[in-house]
Amino acid sequence: MKRGPPKSLPDYLAAVWEDAAGQCKDDTPPAAVEALCRQIHLMRDAEKRITEDGAVVVDGKGNATEHPAIKIQREAGKEIRDWLQKYGKRGGF
Repeated sequence: MKRGPPKSLPDYLAAVWEDAAGQCKDDTPPAAVEALCRQIHLMRDAEKRITEDGAVVVDGKGNATEHPAIKIQREAGKEIRDWLQKYGKRGGF
């Protein structure tokens, strides 16, 4: 995919466009690349939060629990794999 990000794409997604588009086949619809960008951004944001807070956090009752961002990270990773399975140059990760 050789096109740059659409002008309407928010800056935070445009920042990952080249990473996402570079992994996609040339005929990938821009909307699919945008969806991939959103999942990459979401996964990276979740990773950042986990790194900052730790994998275990304290809930509202004072109990140690898995960081909620771990679930977000896991689900975003699955979405990324699904998008790349369909549109990726290599058929996935």
